[in-house]
Amino acid sequence: VLTFIETLKDGLYRMLTLVFVLLVTSFVGLQAQNKIEVNSKRANAMIQKDSKLVMLDVRTPDEFNQGHIKGALNIDVYQSDSISKIDRLNKNAKYLVYCRTKNRSGYVVDHMIKGGFKNVYQMMDCFPGWVANNFANVK
Repeated sequence: VLTFIETLKDGLYRMLTLVFVLLVTSFVGLQAQNKIEVNSKRANAMIQKDSKLVMLDVRTPDEFNQGHIKGALNIDVYQSDSISKIDRLNKNAKYLVYCRTKNRSGYVVDHMIKGGFKNVYQMMDCFPGWVANNFANVK
């Protein structure tokens, strides 16, 4: 009987240790990926300070050609190959993702976070907010 109880204690100890390790590694994994919501004023300041920041415009080419942030990369989320294009981007770079109404950018940002991208910023007032603040845009 004593050996049986010791075996149960040992098994319970191992199981609790495994659960603890899994919880800790899950938390660390979540911390490594970071979505940050910003408005266009903060986005403009970030662009001015960080030349390596990648602006990712996920609108259609027609919308993009009507105006976009200078240097922005356009990946039309409505195209069938858009997700594969996004997945090929550098996961360690910093991204500022925007669209017209935050629906498409929200979808893309969530996908990027789940895909292991480390720093992803979503411009919540979107391109219309950028224009409303009279920030420079390219047509």
